[in-house]
Amino acid sequence: MLIKNQKDFWAGILFICFGLGAVVVARENALGTLSRMGPAYFPTILGAMLAILGAVVSLRALVVRAPDGSGDLEGVSWGVLGFVLGSVAVFALTLLSCGLLISMALMVAVSSLANPSWRVKEIAVLIVVLCVACWAIFVFGVGMQIPVWPTFF
Repeated sequence: MLIKNQKDFWAGILFICFGLGAVVVARENALGTLSRMGPAYFPTILGAMLAILGAVVSLRALVVRAPDGSGDLEGVSWGVLGFVLGSVAVFALTLLSCGLLISMALMVAVSSLANPSWRVKEIAVLIVVLCVACWAIFVFGVGMQIPVWPTFF
């Protein structure tokens, strides 16, 4: 079997895995019916749709070559992966003690180190926009009970 577009093929496989994982995890709750949806209904449908999308993407990658020839996989950039995953870990470790705004700022700052051509002004604007958006959505809009500022303030 010749895979003509490696990136799309493996992205489709990843979609299938996440979709099936969502369906399996959602099975812990009652599915319900269309007229009386249970807590597992929406995650099951969404996971199934993601798995179907992944199958379509993977099967298409077996037939259609990437338009610009960029369908080949490259090596894993461990530094980039480390900064991005590290930024999520920093957010998780600092959220309760430093609050949402400082944790978001730290997460964006650490993840920006993954790009070798980052600019301070762009990162500062991104930090401000994301902090305001997350505060508006999660604290003000949804009403989540998470600290906005550090506990020592």
